[in-house]
Amino acid sequence: MTAPAMTAATNMPEGPWVLVIGAHRSGTSAITGALVAMGLQGIDPSDRMEWAESNPEHWESLAAALYDDELLAEVGGTWDAPPELGQMPVGSDSGRSPTDIMGAAYPLPGPLVWKDPRACLLLPYWRQVLPGPLTAVFVWRDPLAVARSLHARDGMSIEYGLALWERYNRSAAAGLQGIDTYVLDYDSLVEDPAGAFSSVADWLGDLDRFGPLGTSWDVEAAASTVDRGLHHQSSHIDPEASHPADAGVMAQWLHSLQGGHRPFATEPPAPISSWPEAMVELRREQVELRGDLRRSLDEASALANRAEAMEQALRSGYQEEIDRLVEQLHEARQRADSLAWEVEKVTSSASWKLTRPLRTATSRLSGPPKV
Repeated sequence: MTAPAMTAATNMPEGPWVLVIGAHRSGTSAITGALVAMGLQGIDPSDRMEWAESNPEHWESLAAALYDDELLAEVGGTWDAPPELGQMPVGSDSGRSPTDIMGAAYPLPGPLVWKDPRACLLLPYWRQVLPGPLTAVFVWRDPLAVARSLHARDGMSIEYGLALWERYNRSAAAGLQGIDTYVLDYDSLVEDPAGAFSSVADWLGDLDRFGPLGTSWDVEAAASTVDRGLHHQSSHIDPEASHPADAGVMAQWLHSLQGGHRPFATEPPAPISSWPEAMVELRREQVELRGDLRRSLDEASALANRAEAMEQALRSGYQEEIDRLVEQLHEARQRADSLAWEVEKVTSSASWKLTRPLRTATSRLSGPPKV
């Protein structure tokens, strides 16, 4: 993927901002698209992430998603291997500006809606960057349904998908503390889109930051965007038989939060066991090892290329020396041929033949040298 080019510095849009917060495969795209249909401003089409068959419309800023990947990498993580708890970036090493990114993504005035599942892990950073007061719609989905969807899309094991669900939702709950937040169950939304968005619209309308806009939300348009066909992974299974205890307790807690919070101020239940975080840590170590291996292979490839270049240079040098010696040999042969021709010319001349007796007599008179 290539981020849209940023041609000039822009100002951070004032909003008001509505953040759709939720783990991957939790319905954040459907919620965001519905909020756009309801009357909020989505991202500019030129910055919209390419769609996939399993998700016809991401409603996601490509530039912001790439920027979030850079932020996670800065603290040693990725979207599927989150960084250690408590690690928070201060900015991207690329030098790109979140102001320019968001200014290009939202050229029209607010209210604005933005979603990126990575924001679950990066809310403390974005709370310092985006103009407040912020509003959030926190959508969650049954953990087993999310794990199955991640398995279908990314080949991720069900066990790790559950661990990732746990980390994303715990991180989101921590990052949302103090923000006006509407908690929405994705399964309930799919069952009754009109009722769900009517409640969301009423709640948003009661917030002063939206002013008279709260009376003009198009709930019917929002509900019409929800595609029941997107509800691929059924989660209507006995939770006790399907979920590890940690995921089940967390899901029950989220279910109890349904509705609006002004502000969100409820701490999640303490983890029952350490296995979800242990699996995330193991995954992160695997990603780091793969990165080290990739860098080692790149270095080995670079060394091999240098060796090949040196060999070619050496061969070229030898060839130049061989060509020089061959040229010298050719010149020596030409000189020898020329001298032989001169000798032949002299010995075959009449004067050489006439003086032959004299040369013979001179040779005899000189005799051998005296001792």
